Amino acid sequence: MTTLREAIEQGKLAKFIAEREGEEGDQAAFDATLRSMAGTSKEAPPASSPPDCDD
Repeated sequence: MTTLREAIEQGKLAKFIAEREGEEGDQAAFDATLRSMAGTSKEAPPASSPPDCDD
């Protein structure tokens, strides 16, 4: 089986895709990866307030 990297290097990307027609992956994992790459992960919790200090 050819890897994606090998297919790209050998100029056989169309063949690589055709060999995998109809395959399905893990939609939840794909969505999580895409969100991570897009920088749209969960909102960060609010920062804590600074303590009162009399310097």
